[in-house]
Amino acid sequence: MFKVGYTEVRGKFYPIIELILEYNRKEIGISAIIDSGATLSVFDAKIAEKLNINLENGEKRVFQSATSKLIAYVHELEMTIVGHKFPCKIAFSNDLSTSFNLLGRETIFDKFLITFNERQKELMLDKVE
Repeated sequence: MFKVGYTEVRGKFYPIIELILEYNRKEIGISAIIDSGATLSVFDAKIAEKLNINLENGEKRVFQSATSKLIAYVHELEMTIVGHKFPCKIAFSNDLSTSFNLLGRETIFDKFLITFNERQKELMLDKVE
């Protein structure tokens, strides 16, 4: 089991983890907030650019929230979280209005048992076998 404390950002605490993305043998280390309310992971398009991913070659998806619309392009790549590497789908967008990359449920939550301990401000991940 992997346990990490929440990260404080501007006086608020968030379940943010470090991870590695890999595409065509190019790797980048980044952080993302684990968002159980998000179906799909959504990252800033600048991450795709750093990995030499042609953004618009991905599957175009439009996400609608209560206040805005987000256009993103889904790509398959490799992700490593706490030493576990696996294929995943990530939507990259120029419209991401949060300051965090978002780790959603699809292709992530089936790999780990994820526990949010709000009282202790801790996140626990346990690899599902």
